[in-house]
Amino acid sequence: MELKLMSYNIQHGLNYKTRIAPEGKEIILLPALAHVIRKAGADIVGLNEVYEAGPTPEYYSQAENMAAMMGYQGYFAAAIRLGKGWPYGNALLSRWPIQKAETILIPDPPVKDEDAYYETRCVLRAVIEPEAGKPITVLVSHFGLAKAEMRNAVATAKALFEAEEGPVVLMGDFNMTPDDPILAPLLEIADDSAALFDSEKLSFPADAPEMKIDYILGRNITFTAADIPAVLESDHRPYTATVEY
Repeated sequence: MELKLMSYNIQHGLNYKTRIAPEGKEIILLPALAHVIRKAGADIVGLNEVYEAGPTPEYYSQAENMAAMMGYQGYFAAAIRLGKGWPYGNALLSRWPIQKAETILIPDPPVKDEDAYYETRCVLRAVIEPEAGKPITVLVSHFGLAKAEMRNAVATAKALFEAEEGPVVLMGDFNMTPDDPILAPLLEIADDSAALFDSEKLSFPADAPEMKIDYILGRNITFTAADIPAVLESDHRPYTATVEY
């Protein structure tokens, strides 16, 4: 079975080229993001920084909206609620049926003593079955900025990874570069699709990338291609990888 994956931090659909309209409102362009996904030919997409429907009409279900545009299935995993109660977190879009999906919260550090922004994070776990008898588990996450949050995220993702006996992939914005020692335990047990890059490829910021903080990792699968195309619809570039299992 061959699938094309995409990991994409969409910054809640904020258009990176224009950002703010003359009247001061943010410009949200989900159709442009859907076009990026369609052009890449991605079958399964992990999204970070996504809004779900909230108590005010300007915040609607972005995952459901994008899934409807593309004829995909969608699932939203709330990590926190912002402002007046707007759910915010990760999402999954899939060309194939989502058999099961759940939201797993990453534990918050008991002590918050770093000079860093803290935010509760989560892992979206879904089982997708492109063909009968060939399910794959997909984990999507957006790690925190504080070191203690990063350690908790790595430990949570590692435990979920190791608990899977079949094909599994983990993708998302980890807010760490590959040489960060906090990330090492995860990279030691997973195959990194970035090994297939034909040159150095960075993901953030989109217009002039300085670092790679987005990942697609796997176990019990084989990566056959990977890329970070130069796309400017969000503040991150999308990350794609093709897998066989």
